Amino acid sequence: MNNKAFRVVGIQIIVAITSAITAYFLVNSHAAESVLWGAIASLTNSSMLEWKIREKVGERSAGDHLKSMYLASLERYVMVGMMLVTGLKFLGLAPLLVVAGFVVGQVGMIAARLLLNGIEN
Repeated sequence: MNNKAFRVVGIQIIVAITSAITAYFLVNSHAAESVLWGAIASLTNSSMLEWKIREKVGERSAGDHLKSMYLASLERYVMVGMMLVTGLKFLGLAPLLVVAGFVVGQVGMIAARLLLNGIEN
């Protein structure tokens, strides 16, 4: 990953930790675990996205690029789904807080990208 990708992930980690600490002080430790798990699922999603974006593709046809894009989307969808199911079913985390953590992580990723693009342009 390049420097910009590391900064996006770094900002997302800061948002995840901040939201988990906030949940800990506002609710309890179980809420903090739930929010953190959702944020980690979001972080996994964005890390896989950055990895696939930066992957060297070489000389391939448009159809091969499209197939690669669909496969990458499916991989991310399955991975995030498995993480959310693991958190909800096997770890017994609070569903609403896991989803809230995921949403906060995604918003953090979007905000980081907008912030970094605004700084660089």
